[in-house]
Amino acid sequence: MNIHVLGYWGAYPEAGEATTGLLVQTDTANVLVDCGSGVLSQLFKVCQFRDLTAVIITHHHHDHAADLGVLSYTALIHRQMGTRKEKLPVYMPSGSPVEQALEREPLIQLQRITDTSRIDIGGIDITFARTQHPVYCLAVRMTYKGRTFVFSADSSLCPNLTQIARDADLFLCEANMYDGQEDTAKHAGHLTAGQAGALAREAGVKKLALTHYPHHGNLDDLIRQASAAFHGPVERVHTLKILQV
Repeated sequence: MNIHVLGYWGAYPEAGEATTGLLVQTDTANVLVDCGSGVLSQLFKVCQFRDLTAVIITHHHHDHAADLGVLSYTALIHRQMGTRKEKLPVYMPSGSPVEQALEREPLIQLQRITDTSRIDIGGIDITFARTQHPVYCLAVRMTYKGRTFVFSADSSLCPNLTQIARDADLFLCEANMYDGQEDTAKHAGHLTAGQAGALAREAGVKKLALTHYPHHGNLDDLIRQASAAFHGPVERVHTLKILQV
C-alpha cells in the first residue's frame, strides 16, 4: 500500500495545503480516507475522480469532512459529463450535515459504518474501533497482502486505539499537542506527541508517522517527543508525501 498524505493540519489548512485526508492506493483500489478542507484539490494531483474506488470518513468534524459537500458536486458534474458511471461508495458514521445532499446524488452510494463494521474494498480488509473524541469517531485498520496500515483518526488515549494499532506495519497517529499539554489534550480528545509515541510502543507497531499538526510551536519538537517514547522510526509528514506499507 502507498499512503498519499493529502492533508495533515488540524482545525484549518495552512496556505495552499489541507486538513486531514489520505489516499490509500494499492494495485486494485484508490481509497480516500477523510475529506477535510482542501483535500480534493490535493487528491486530484494524484487520483482523478473517475479512478476513485471508495471514500471512508472517520467522523464529522469539519477538518475531516469539510469537502464532502464539494465531493457531491464533483459526482454531479461527472455524472452530467458521463465521465463516471459507477457509483462511488462513501462509508461514514451517520450524522453528517451533508448527508441528505450525498443521498440525493445518484452517483454516490452512502453506507453507514460503526465500530463493528467490517468491509472489503478491492481486497483491502478494513475494520474500525471507536476512539475517545467529542463526537463519534472511528480509527481505521487496513490490511492488504499481509501488510497493515492503521490510522488513529482523532482521539485521546484509550484502550481501543492501542488494540486496533496492535502490530501495525505503519501507524499514522494524530499528535495535535506537545508534551506538557496532556490535560488540554484529554479534554479536547487529542494526543500529545509523547502520548502518540508511548501508544505506538505499547501497541508494538513497526513504524510511526505523526499527523493532525497544531498551528503553533516547532513541529520538529513533535517528532523528538514521540521518538523519546517510541524507539522505532518516527516520520514527519508533508503534503503529497508517500508513506509505503
